[in-house]
Amino acid sequence: MPIYQYKATGDNNQETTGTLDALSLQAAREELVSKGLDPIEIFQAPSTVHQQSTAPVAKKTSNTAYLPLFETLRLYAGWLLAWYALIYIVGAYQFTKELPFRIPYAESLFLSPLVLSFTFAAFIFLLLSSVYILLKRNKIVAFLLCIIGVATFLLYRMNVQ
Repeated sequence: MPIYQYKATGDNNQETTGTLDALSLQAAREELVSKGLDPIEIFQAPSTVHQQSTAPVAKKTSNTAYLPLFETLRLYAGWLLAWYALIYIVGAYQFTKELPFRIPYAESLFLSPLVLSFTFAAFIFLLLSSVYILLKRNKIVAFLLCIIGVATFLLYRMNVQ
């Protein structure tokens, strides 16, 4: 049976964390509700996590931000940029050397202005998000970097057909 980690609040609004065995995420939620807890977050625990106590814990303040969406977007942008690099390498090679075979999709993607725009957008996103991380994830910096990124992309699109 899977083990689920949870964070919930009790009757006195004090946060509790712990783990429980349940057949599904919904079953884990229902078990917490039946114990009189209000679930904040529930997720399947890694296989190395063992049963923990459900004793109340004090709230901890942390300066680190948990941004799974941001990190996921960075991961996908990196893979997209790598894929486009492969398209450009194969497409450029097809135009400079005579190959015994043709890869029609590589040729059409190599010449596509849309693919070029997405490549540039992925590069700008990765570049500016790295600057954001280096500057300690400041919200004002994030806003300014968003404006810089959008302005850079718009300038690029106005000058490239």
